[in-house]
Amino acid sequence: MKHLAAALILAALNTGAAAAWVRVGGNSTAVCYADPASITKKGPIATMTNLLDFTRAQTAGSIGGKPYQSEKDQREYDCVNERHRLTRFSLRADAMFGGALVRSQSDAGEWSAVTPGSLGEALWKFACGRK
Repeated sequence: MKHLAAALILAALNTGAAAAWVRVGGNSTAVCYADPASITKKGPIATMTNLLDFTRAQTAGSIGGKPYQSEKDQREYDCVNERHRLTRFSLRADAMFGGALVRSQSDAGEWSAVTPGSLGEALWKFACGRK
């Protein structure tokens, strides 16, 4: 039963059709979207699924240098201490999480401070309900 639940969670993370993406920010490198329906909160910690749509193909973080143009990830946001961490991500070859799967990984990363003025700050504010 645990394997079925894990498979369903990964399937939900790896499909783009279910999300109603809301543009949260952007810069010359990427446009950042959030899925408001994915937000859950436990105490000061909010969890949310995000999509980065890159303006040019990327290779950093891929296996074997395969190019990708979009990344869907799930992050935890500490709404009190202004920090975040990556819990899982998937890279896709095409924009808006289309095309072939390039890489997928699921494990909690280290907490990082939210950088003022960054896309990470825009996502933190959205997940935590800040303006």
